Amino acid sequence: MFSIHKLKADHSIIGLVPALISLFIAALLGIFFGREPAFFFLAIVFWLFCAYTFMGFRRTGNVQFIVPVLYLFFGGFVLYFHDPAFRGNPPPVFLLMNLFTVVFLLWTIYLLLTKKVKWRGREILELAAAPVEETGNGFTNRPMPGGKTSFNKKQILEFAEFASRKLIAVPYIGDKKVVFVPVMMGREFAYILGLKKDYMDSTWVSFDFDGNVSVNISHRDYMEYQEALSFDQLCASLADLFIDFIETYQRGEGMRIISRMDSVRVGIFS
Repeated sequence: MFSIHKLKADHSIIGLVPALISLFIAALLGIFFGREPAFFFLAIVFWLFCAYTFMGFRRTGNVQFIVPVLYLFFGGFVLYFHDPAFRGNPPPVFLLMNLFTVVFLLWTIYLLLTKKVKWRGREILELAAAPVEETGNGFTNRPMPGGKTSFNKKQILEFAEFASRKLIAVPYIGDKKVVFVPVMMGREFAYILGLKKDYMDSTWVSFDFDGNVSVNISHRDYMEYQEALSFDQLCASLADLFIDFIETYQRGEGMRIISRMDSVRVGIFS
């Protein structure tokens, strides 16, 4: 079991900010204009989050996203068609939509608790730092060589699909290489919305189809560590981690990768 964390404690609720703002606006609408405008606004918010979550499914291939998509879809209908007159004798369709909303909400909570819809950037940074003991050689603003591998194009692309689907990293696929960008929770919005076109200022590991590996750790991510770890060793460890991931996946043991990340024991919103 992984127990020593080298990243600073993360108490961020960045991912919850849009929902909290929406609830605040709905409360104001309810106070000043009545409950109907508040429910209508929340229904629109639910459908916007539904569209955003569906985009996450399309971009990553993670089918688990379909569950919160359905929760948000049916929940939006329940809010939109909410009518106080239903209290005495609600129509069967409305009851069915309520049932679907509750079922998919509980399923979504399960997926959150089991980290099946969690971006794994924090776990990646922790695993990369685990074997690094030296400190003192600080951040360098340039990519570092990460060694040489014998992976062919097909093997790299197969792992890229797996890494995307399991939210291990966002793959940037080019003609000559694939670049893996680990993404922390709360930083995924630009990737899902297609606003993050360039990866150079991010943390990444690159595998070209000639077997060369290069790695970069962003200044932002490096400053997340509690100590100024040896930058060379940290980059080498991150490259080795992804090499090991690809080797493990090629052996047909992809779930071992997930178990290894789960062992880091970080929060579901970290």
